[in-house]
Amino acid sequence: MRVVICGAGQVGFGIAERLSAEENDVSVIDTSHELIQAIRDSLDVRGFIGHGAHPDVLAQAGVDQADMIIAVTLYDEVNMVACQVAHSLFNVPTKIARIRSQSYLQPHWADLFSSNHLPIDVIISPEVEVGELVLRRLEAPGAVDAVRFADGQVVTIGIDLGENCPVVDTPLSQLTELFPDLQAVVVGVLRESR
Repeated sequence: MRVVICGAGQVGFGIAERLSAEENDVSVIDTSHELIQAIRDSLDVRGFIGHGAHPDVLAQAGVDQADMIIAVTLYDEVNMVACQVAHSLFNVPTKIARIRSQSYLQPHWADLFSSNHLPIDVIISPEVEVGELVLRRLEAPGAVDAVRFADGQVVTIGIDLGENCPVVDTPLSQLTELFPDLQAVVVGVLRESR
């Protein structure tokens, strides 16, 4: 997969690192010479110095052949314009943008990010993500992790059972008898690193 990433900061670097490790063809754009040099020296990616929303810089980075653009600069407006340019001029199929300002994310402006306006397929809001993580942790106190699937209909929860927990060494088949009202299924057990 060919991916263009706008922004070589901590988030952009992390995304580029992961995507290049999975053998994707990655280009990274940033206005900082130092960040581009660091990413070129560290990762198997192409780095381009320039403004991520400028058509000529996007073209130089190969956005015309890209399957996806991920815009994670420090500026919401640059991220939105980069996605718009990638859509309008280069027909990039998937557009992802980090948008931090909650004013853009108000429900009554929801149509802003439609295909008729700013065609962004996925919006990443760090503030919203952190808030949702906190709420997930509050829903399942004591859980070490909670992941939702199927539009929230299924939740996988990780629980650490200490050696004094009363269910330790209880056969799984007996858990239903002990807790008849518990609507849960054990999908995995980790014991002694196995």
